[in-house]
Amino acid sequence: MWLATLCYPMRSKEVLLIYKRRGFGAGKYNGVGGKIEPNEDIWQGVKREVREEVGLELLEVSYKGVLVFYAENEVPDIVVHVFTSRKFKGEPSPSEEALPQWFGIDQIPYDSMWEDDKVWLPHVLNGKNIYGQFWFKRDYSKMLKYNLSVYYHSS
Repeated sequence: MWLATLCYPMRSKEVLLIYKRRGFGAGKYNGVGGKIEPNEDIWQGVKREVREEVGLELLEVSYKGVLVFYAENEVPDIVVHVFTSRKFKGEPSPSEEALPQWFGIDQIPYDSMWEDDKVWLPHVLNGKNIYGQFWFKRDYSKMLKYNLSVYYHSS
């Protein structure tokens, strides 16, 4: 099982996505993130991944929830912790893994993303918290079913 993070840097009414150039999800748009390394917590991991993939230094992150992915198994393959950030330093720059691009919140390229993104990402971008379970075919080519809980958290 992988433990991973996804982060969605935001400015005004835009969100930063990456076009994945290699590895799992290559050829799709996604949030910025990846696997948590040994001896690293999710907070350290999300900051490292964003720095490595797009060159931004996250100054503040908001925790938005958990996504649990299954590939026709009873145990999860991937557990992803989701964040947003409105406070960061730097300008996004490409890396070997990622081509960053800003999108208007109402212009997200869902047809070029993972199938589950259109189910949960609109809630996250609207400030809600989520807990989702998603079942895919073994090769992750098709989503089979999902359960999603959406929460509103006021601070």
